[in-house]
Formats: sequence, C-alpha cells, structure tokens
Amino acid sequence: MSTQSPADRGRAGAPTDSVGRWLWSHVSQFKGHITAHLTGSVLWHLLSAGIPIAVGVAIDAVLQPEPDMARFTGVILLILTMVLLRGLGGFVSTYSLEAYASGTERDARTGLFSALLRKGQSFYNRRPVGDLSARVTGDAEALNLMLSPGADMTIDMLLSILVPVITIGLIAPELLLSPVTFVIVFVLVLLAHGRRLEPVAGQVREANGNLGAQVSETLSGIETVAAIGSAESARRSFNDLARDYRDATVRQADVQSLYLPPLLINLAVAGALLHGAVLVREGSLSIGEFIAYLGLMGALRGPTQLAAFSIGLLYYGIAGARRILEVINDRSDGDDSEGGHAAPVDGEVRFDSVTFGYGDSPVLHDISFTVPAGASVALVGPTGSGKTTLLQLLNRTYVPGSGRVLVDGVDVAAWDLESLRGQIAVIEQDVVLFSSSIADNLAFGSAPGTSRADLEQAARDARAHDFIMESPDGYETLVGERGVTLSGGQRQRIAIGRALLADPRILVLDDSTSAVDSATEQEIHQAVQRAAAGRTTFMITPRLSRIRSADHIIVLDRGRIVGQGRHEDLIDGCELYHRIFAPYLATATSGADEGGH
Repeated sequence: MSTQSPADRGRAGAPTDSVGRWLWSHVSQFKGHITAHLTGSVLWHLLSAGIPIAVGVAIDAVLQPEPDMARFTGVILLILTMVLLRGLGGFVSTYSLEAYASGTERDARTGLFSALLRKGQSFYNRRPVGDLSARVTGDAEALNLMLSPGADMTIDMLLSILVPVITIGLIAPELLLSPVTFVIVFVLVLLAHGRRLEPVAGQVREANGNLGAQVSETLSGIETVAAIGSAESARRSFNDLARDYRDATVRQADVQSLYLPPLLINLAVAGALLHGAVLVREGSLSIGEFIAYLGLMGALRGPTQLAAFSIGLLYYGIAGARRILEVINDRSDGDDSEGGHAAPVDGEVRFDSVTFGYGDSPVLHDISFTVPAGASVALVGPTGSGKTTLLQLLNRTYVPGSGRVLVDGVDVAAWDLESLRGQIAVIEQDVVLFSSSIADNLAFGSAPGTSRADLEQAARDARAHDFIMESPDGYETLVGERGVTLSGGQRQRIAIGRALLADPRILVLDDSTSAVDSATEQEIHQAVQRAAAGRTTFMITPRLSRIRSADHIIVLDRGRIVGQGRHEDLIDGCELYHRIFAPYLATATSGADEGGH
C-alpha cells in the first residue's frame, strides 16, 4: 500500500504541466509494487517462452531412433515446475499492479477534490457541478483502468512479442524473417491506430461529463422542474446529450473496428509455416524445433488481439487524466495558495477603493470604508445594489477586480483561506445543509473535539433545541439532501447554531431571519446579539430596528456607496435612506417595524 499521507495526497492536486509528468509523479510512491509487477511479468513471459522449447526437447527425445525416456521424464517434470512458477509470477504481477492502479485512482481523486476545495467561486460559476463530479469519479476510474488492465496488458503485449521473437532467434536466426517483419508492420499500424483513437477517446469522456452535468443540474432543481412543468424540456435535453454520448462511443467503436493486426498475424503465421517447412526439408531444422517455432509464433496471436483493447484503455485513461489536470491547472481568482497568512483574527475590516464585477458587468464601484474590530455594520439598499456581493468579497468568495479588502490590515488575497474562513461565519438567505444528521450539520466547521454539551447549547441559543428534540431521532435525525425535510425557518436556525458553535471573530448575517415568524425572529435576534458581542458583525436585514442598532450603516445604490454613518445622520442626510425608511418612521407609533430595501 502507499505510504503517502493525506496531506501528500492533497498536494497531488498541485498544478502540473503535462499528463506524463503528473502520472510519473505517482510512480515513486509505488516503486515496490511496480518492481514486483515487472518481476512477476518478466518471469511469467520467460517461462511461457521456455515451455514450447521444453516441449520441443521432449518430442525430440522420444522421436529419436532410441527414445530417451529418462530425458523425456525429466523434461516433463521441468515443464510442470515451470507452469507452477509461471502461475506464481502471474499472481504477483497482477496483485502488485492492481494495488498500484487503485492507489493511483485514490490519489487522483483526493488530489482533484483537494484542488476543488481551493478553487474560488468564479471557477464554479463557469463549471457545471455534474461535470466536475464526473471528473472526480469517472475520469479517476479511467486512470485505474488505464493501469489495470490497460498498462498490464500493454506490458504483457510487449513482453509477449519480445520474448518469443528473441527465443525464435535462439532456435535458429534464419527463422526471424517472418516474426521481425510482422513486428515492424505491427508497430506502424498500432501507432496509426492510436492517432485515430486519441481524439475520439477524449470526446467520449467529454460527452460523459456533459451527461453527468445535465443529470446533476436537473435533479438538484427537480422541485422547480416539476413546479413549472418543464419535465419534457429536461427530457429532451437529456436525450440530446445521451445521443451525443452514444455517437461518441460509436465513433470510438468505428475506429477500433478498423484494427488490422489480427489479419497481419495470420499472414505472419502462414509465412512462418511455409518458411519452417522449407528448413525442415533442407534438414537445417528438427521436427521438435519446428513445433517450438510454430508454438512461439502462435504465442504472438494473444498480444496482437488484445493490443486494440489495451491501447483503447490507455487513451481512455489519458483523456481522463487530461480532464483532471485541466481542473487542477485552471487557476482562477480566489484560488487558495498554500503558505498564506494565518493568525487569530481581531476583526478590523477595511475596503480600499474596491471595484468588482461578474465578467464585464461591474457590480461594485470604488467601495471604501473601515470597520473597527467588534463593531456592527448594516448594509442598506434596494435589491441588486450589491450588498450580498460586497460581503462575499470579505471571505474571498470573490476577488476584487481592483482595490483591496483587508482583515486586520492584511489583504485577504494574502490570507490562508482555511484560516480566514474558519474565523468568519456566514449565514445566508439560502441555507445549505448536508445529507446527514442534525448534529453533524451543527458541528460542521466547528473545532475538532467539540462536546455534545457545546453543540446543544449552540442549538438552544439559536432557538433550535426544542424542534430538534421533537424530531424522531432528536439530534441524530437525518435531514435529507440540502435539508429538504426541514422548514425554511428550521434550516436557518440550524445554520445560526452552526455559526455560533464555530465561534467566529467576524459574523455575516445575510437576511438570516427572513424565513421565521416574528416571535421566533425576536428570539433568534436576541441569541445573535449575545453571539455578536465582541465580534465584528455585518448584517443585511429589512428590519429597521436592527438597522438602527448598528454602529455603522452603509447605504448602497447601483454598486456605489451613497451614504454611511449612524441612523440619525442618514435619515436626514441621505436621500435614498430617507426614501426607504421615512414611511415606516411615520407609522412607528402604530408598531410597524416591517420593511424592505
């Protein structure tokens, strides 16, 4: 087994400039397995070539005028020993290569998954999740098949050709005419076959990825598909992609069907039979040698017939490796870089002339402000003004096009992502829970060794403990993928509990109580207030009472800051802020504290 540590396997996802170099980097990890495989394979083939010679010697021993039975018996015993040793060599060869192939597949998956975890959000905005899943699973499996049985069959093919040809030369050099001619033509035909096969193998892997992307996208949005009655449209899209995949596999089959070596070996054997018969008639070759010669020529049939399959697996695996490397080497804004700044966060945040856009569409323009550690900030503005996008720059979900975002005076681009994000908790409108227990979802992202008592206390603070205990299995209740078995309010309370348990230094609340009733919202707000004490807190909320309690308010309009300060300053000094909240202030005496922005 590989002695590579999980951290080393994670670094297997580091950028590499070629498929060959990337694959070679895995060879050093499995030197023992590769050595054992080659030793067992060479032993198997040497003994396989020696058995026909031994058979020829045994036949000559009984066909001579005075049969040498002692010699015949000795040769038979030798053949039995050779068969046993050949079986042992085959076992060692197969076991070692299978261990190497499985280890390489595991490391490829681990390295690719580690690379995906380091990617920025801009990477995922242009990559279908289903296609990435296909690369982690199907393309990594293609690597396994490329090595076992692909590489195994390729090595066997080479040895199954090389050893018999050398052995034929030892019997009689003049017998090499037919096998050597065959080998030269075989190599040329095989190279041409590989050139035709390589592009269609890549098309098959690409079509498979597109098919997986369609399935993933449709199933993740199945509620929407059903709600708007677009099942037929989804079915047509899937059928089109399935047809593309079928067409790609048919093209691959067409290329593989034009494989000529089986015809070539038949011609070579016919030539060998004719040539050997002539030499026997001339007396320069014995009957036993002639039989051994034909046996060795017959041994060339196996590798010839299997070459097409093994070459197909090799190109199939190379195509998968290229797709894996394409993701690993795709460097985009926001990617994590090892060795970044890592330190406890105090909580000071500064935006310095930040401009950001999705592609060519600017969303934020020249944003500048400073928030001292422990302060609370409310972001206010109409829908589409850039509030959520601004907060996504804070934990480097996205990277500014220009300007800097600094946490404790350090540009977030220089921070180690794991260290930075581990100290920033984000509670969004669209809460994502995992297909696991409620306890696992609460503990996700918390420090190792978090006690059950701490977990339950966080749930109580988020006002989630009561409904959790009413669930069938309490904290061990499974919530289903994305938490589909819970209501929106329950999901948000679990997300708040998860954030509280992580004990962040910076807390980001993006309308985090939008899906709960007024009574529960008040309870959660009280819990969040306790959790936010001493922490830098950013919030997006339509509740005027929450906004008024903030230490600093930033008003955004079309991606620009049009006002910032305290509520008392903005209600008279910022036209947009006044327009949003003046109606609610006018009716404050009636208890209306609901609004939108």
